Amino acid sequence: MASNSYFLLQIITVVLLLAIAFSDVSQRKVPNIFLLLLLIVCATVTPFSLHSLIAGITIVVFGIVAFHYRWLGAGDSKLLAVCAYASLEQWYWLLLKTALLGGVLSVAYWLFNYFALRGVIAAKPQTTVPYAVAICIAATTTIHYM
Repeated sequence: MASNSYFLLQIITVVLLLAIAFSDVSQRKVPNIFLLLLLIVCATVTPFSLHSLIAGITIVVFGIVAFHYRWLGAGDSKLLAVCAYASLEQWYWLLLKTALLGGVLSVAYWLFNYFALRGVIAAKPQTTVPYAVAICIAATTTIHYM
C-alpha cells in the first residue's frame, strides 16, 4: 500500500508541475495555489534537511533580488525554492539544469520574436520567457522521490 501512495504522490507532483508550466506559458503566471499544493506534497514526502532548507531560503532571497530587477518572476522564484528543497542534496543540479533549459528556451523565444517581427510567422512578439517551464522540466529529474 505504501508504494501505491508513493506513486500517487509522484503523479500528483507531475500533474502540478504540468499545470504550473501550462499556466506560465498561457498566462505568464505561476498560481500560488499550485505552489502551495506542490509545497505540501514535497514537504510530506521529503525528509527534513537543514541543508535543503538553507538552499531553499537562499533561493527565495536571491529570487526577491531577481524579481526586483525583473530577471525572474516571483512565482518562478518560489517554484525554484520548493523544487530545490525537494531535490535535497541535488539542488545544485536543479539550478544547473534549469539554467541550461532556460537558455535553450530563451533562444527559442528570441528566434520566435525574430520571425514574428519580420512577418515570417503571424504572431505578436513575446516580451517574457515562461521560465517555469525550464524549472518544471528540471524538477522532474532532480526531485528526490521522482
